[in-house]
Amino acid sequence: MPQPSPSSELPDHHCPVCGSKQRVFLRYPWYICKECLALAEDGDGRRLEFGNVSFSGGFCFGYADEPDTASRVCGSVFCLIHHRPVYVTEARFGGIVAQPLTSSHTEGMHLYDNVDLTRRTTT
Repeated sequence: MPQPSPSSELPDHHCPVCGSKQRVFLRYPWYICKECLALAEDGDGRRLEFGNVSFSGGFCFGYADEPDTASRVCGSVFCLIHHRPVYVTEARFGGIVAQPLTSSHTEGMHLYDNVDLTRRTTT
């Protein structure tokens, strides 16, 4: 029976946006660092902010330029970091996690309250 690998044998992880070395989380093998997550924008270039609804969980987002507007509760957000599509959602056991958007994230998208902010709404 194979023995579990010690943590020193875990693969390295680097943020897929900036390349900075990060702690390994096997559940989120492509997660984006917090510094790059802070650069998340919608298709019109408006900066986004993310958070948990409460200590018991839930996911919400809002616009950085509208701090007095209530955050919108949803399942996840598809947005952009450096014009590349990313998927942002609640992490297991709380917190926020962002990863590059792949086709596996969009499958069954209609089943959850996902918000796609990757498209431009103004001209």
